[in-house]
Amino acid sequence: MATKPGFAAGKLPPDIMIKLLGTLGRHDPTVRLGPAMGEDAAAIQLDARRCLICKTDPITFTSRRAAALLLQVNANDLATRGAQPRYLQVAAFFPPGTRAGAIRRCFAELQAEAAKMDVTITGGHTEVTTAVTRPMLVGNMLGFVAPHRLLSTSAARAGDVLLMAGAAAIEGSAILAEDHGSAIEAALGARARRQARRLAVKPGISVMQAARIAASLGAHAMHDPTEGGVGAAIHEMAYAAALRIKVNLDRIPILKLTRDICAVFGIDPLGLTSSGALLIAIDSKRAAQVLKRLAEADIRAAAIGSFESGKGVVAMRAGKPARLPWFKRDELLRVSR
Repeated sequence: MATKPGFAAGKLPPDIMIKLLGTLGRHDPTVRLGPAMGEDAAAIQLDARRCLICKTDPITFTSRRAAALLLQVNANDLATRGAQPRYLQVAAFFPPGTRAGAIRRCFAELQAEAAKMDVTITGGHTEVTTAVTRPMLVGNMLGFVAPHRLLSTSAARAGDVLLMAGAAAIEGSAILAEDHGSAIEAALGARARRQARRLAVKPGISVMQAARIAASLGAHAMHDPTEGGVGAAIHEMAYAAALRIKVNLDRIPILKLTRDICAVFGIDPLGLTSSGALLIAIDSKRAAQVLKRLAEADIRAAAIGSFESGKGVVAMRAGKPARLPWFKRDELLRVSR
């Protein structure tokens, strides 16, 4: 069968995205952080005491646990700015034939998940449309941070240490267990399937606690790896900061279960969607303190690299130069539905 022209499913290629973002002018002086590659959320200064942090993210990879995922992935991006989520607008799209009960359950799940975070749902849009083949949620989340506490992806400095909290591909592992559980069970057993499904709950995909700890100890920058995984996020962070990142791939935390699941599908865990991980740029003198505080909070973390003058990403594995691609397409999309 001939390949359709145009883009494959997934993010737009980085070079095209960079050019497109460059066409979006920032004319209002109150916009502290606008559209830019690698930046997780926008910041608008309201007054001397508050910046409004704004984030929009959809759930497209799966419709299972979509409400919980929607709240968490948006909240994670606010956390990288140092902000606490307060409000959520939701656009909910359902395919024709969806029954009223399914829509009511979706609304109930949204409210329950919002209540857990003390977030107020302030409105949005609901529609049944042929534009989707399964339910899809899009969230716009808002929160606040003091201007002097505002963080960005671009603020990393040469000499900073790159820390990673959490583990790579937690989110992707849980999604694969939900959507392709029979294949995982056939290859690894029922216990592995159950454990992978539980990853969405423990350790979970929230980075809010890790972000609060890092911010309180003087993190210069933070970034939330999502689509394209930790690999794409490291490249995005280097690009945003206009620096080179030297990364030791052996030090990137990856659960054995995640490695085993990725081996079943022949995919790279470093390119698999990774909500639940957090990249942190911190002064080398404070890195050990951040790691200590994260460990005390029972959050897995490691120093995986450093920032230096230059551009791009230089990777090492087993003491030798290695390749870490800027994943243009999440590895999840390589697994047939």
